[in-house]
Amino acid sequence: MRERGRRSRIAWRPQDATAARLMVLAAAIGAGTLGVTPLLAQTPATETTIYRGSEHRYTVALPVGCRHVEGPRTVDAICAVDLDPKKSAVASAARSLLLSVAAESLTGEGDTSITGLLKRYTEASFKAEIPEAVCGESDQARAKIENLSQAVEGEDLVYTADVTCAEIKFLQIGRRHALVRHVIGPDAVFRLVARAPEEVFDTQRSTIDAFFASFQLSAAAKAEQAGK
Repeated sequence: MRERGRRSRIAWRPQDATAARLMVLAAAIGAGTLGVTPLLAQTPATETTIYRGSEHRYTVALPVGCRHVEGPRTVDAICAVDLDPKKSAVASAARSLLLSVAAESLTGEGDTSITGLLKRYTEASFKAEIPEAVCGESDQARAKIENLSQAVEGEDLVYTADVTCAEIKFLQIGRRHALVRHVIGPDAVFRLVARAPEEVFDTQRSTIDAFFASFQLSAAAKAEQAGK
C-alpha cells in the first residue's frame, strides 16, 4: 500500500461483524476458486467481491464499488465515499477511502514461533514503519498513533492501532484517519490498513469493519501452520 509522498479513533472489534456476513463469506471461501470472484458476498450496505491471495493463501472481501489495484503481494481498494464505481475509477488514493492488504513472506527467516516473533516484531518496530507506510511521511511526528494493542491469536502475533495522518498542505491533502492491523504468523506478515479523510472516516465504519472481519487465511494455510 505504500504511497510515496502520500487511519480511526475506535479500534476494530471482531464482534462488530454480523453473523450473516461471516456465513456468506464462509460459503464463498468454500467455493475454492482462485483470483477475484465477483458479486459473492453482500451486506445490507455494501456489496463485495472475494479477493484470494494465492501466494500467501488468504482471502479478503473488497467492496464492488471500489477500484481494485493489484501489485506484487498487495491489493488495494480505492473507494469513492458513496462507493460509486465511476467515481472510484478516478478517485485519488490519498483523498479517498483506501482498504489495503500487503503480504510479506517469512519463509527462511529463522525462528517464527511466537517467542521468535515477539523478539523480532516489537511494539517499537510496528510503530516505526507506520508514518511512511500509512501516511506517506518520513517524520514520525507526522503520524499520531493511539490505542496500540498487541495480542497473540493462536499462532499469530497481532498488532492494531489507530493512526491520524497530519495534513499535507502543499499537496492539499487534509488530515486522515486510519486503522492498522498487522497479522504476523509463522509464514508471512499481513499488513491491513483502512484509511480515509478525517471528515468521512466515521461514515465508512461499516465498510471498514467488514473489510477487517473478512480477512482470513485459507483452511490449507491454517492446517499447515498447525502442523509446524
